[in-house]
Amino acid sequence: MPKKYKKVVILDSVILYPEHRRRLENLAEEIVEYNTCNTEDEVLERTKGADCVISCWVDIPNKVIDLNPQLKTIAFWTHAYEHRIDKKYAEAHGIFVPCIPDYGTDSVAELALGGLLELYGDEEKSFMPKTEKRSLAESVADQIFNDVRRFKRNVKDNLKGVWLHEYIKEGKLKYTNEKNLPEETMKGLTVGAFISKGFDIEILKMLSRGFCMNAIACYSDFPYELDIAFRPVEKLLAESQVIIYDSADIEPEVEKAILSGNYLSVVDLQKVNKFGRSIIGKKLGIVGLGRIGSRVAQIANDAFKMDVHYFSRRNDVSSVYNTPVKWASMDEILTQSDIITFHLPHVGAERFITDEMIEKIPNGTTIINVSVGNIFNDQKVLLDRFAKKELNGYLDVYATLPPRAVLRENKDVLLSTYRLGWRTKTTIGLKTHKLLTKLENGKN
Repeated sequence: MPKKYKKVVILDSVILYPEHRRRLENLAEEIVEYNTCNTEDEVLERTKGADCVISCWVDIPNKVIDLNPQLKTIAFWTHAYEHRIDKKYAEAHGIFVPCIPDYGTDSVAELALGGLLELYGDEEKSFMPKTEKRSLAESVADQIFNDVRRFKRNVKDNLKGVWLHEYIKEGKLKYTNEKNLPEETMKGLTVGAFISKGFDIEILKMLSRGFCMNAIACYSDFPYELDIAFRPVEKLLAESQVIIYDSADIEPEVEKAILSGNYLSVVDLQKVNKFGRSIIGKKLGIVGLGRIGSRVAQIANDAFKMDVHYFSRRNDVSSVYNTPVKWASMDEILTQSDIITFHLPHVGAERFITDEMIEKIPNGTTIINVSVGNIFNDQKVLLDRFAKKELNGYLDVYATLPPRAVLRENKDVLLSTYRLGWRTKTTIGLKTHKLLTKLENGKN
């Protein structure tokens, strides 16, 4: 049976795991890969004879279409592609132009709430009273998030200018296997807990109901919970990616097995940092209730019982994922929230947040932006308020590259990473599979 494509040309550092490559090889007679393209002439030369082109950050000029009448598909390994191609021109020439709008919902939503936990658990932040303590469950969730997402390391890398996103984008770094990526999404991971005397079952409730981790437990009886299952010790050790235990109440040989295991995170309740401001019950304002904003609302409510309000084009949504949410005006979100998190689209919300809106936000409010950097009319207005110590927050995206000097100067009130939202084993694996499915099901 003939394959769908004769020649697939990949113009960018698209990440293909071995399982992705096998699928692609079943689709194409020939696959040609490049790490990036620096000029239009390179793009024109490299796309010659292709009937399928895959890009992410490389622009596709109309000349590519004019010179290649055999082209069937120009696919984008991203959600934001409109500025890379004249889609109407391509479709007028009968070309299928797929993209991937929905691959990072879980990893980005987790980053928003996990980044908040990290911010509120940082003793070096000047706005944090030194006597504050949060719940043990929050501290455990924070440690797991930090371990699984390598968060503190990414914070340091950002301030040093070590930007893996840019290295991939510029073709300087090529990942070919999921083992190249240390970061992972919390959702779907199995967390195994050794239930000791006085164990706080709220820890597992927060992780399973809020972050949608698979919770298993052993060692002792515990109140029946629908989303927590019992396992014998050996099976728990074998099935878990994350372990929670109490070194003061565990057999030495079991602790030895835990510490010698290859786990993404190991939490000893005796060593958990209990310092931090609690986010339980805080008023959260979400700007943009799409896929990611909705998942943020679910985690905020189910894990932390936060009072969730949102502003969006639709004002008739009363629940998402069975989580109650309340619509509020933009003015109410900006002036009445303890924490504001932005989840606006890459296209259509440019400069939506005006300077006047930023100035309205009361002193002491926490700001989170892990969506897109161009939503602010002037990023400097927001950064100036951090510089004045009026606001605190966490940023992962910027108008251009991270302004390192400003971020370093304000690290006493501001945590920062760079484009960490999409970079986990699971998210990238899903992202590429989604694109391959579109290539399989698209135009013949």
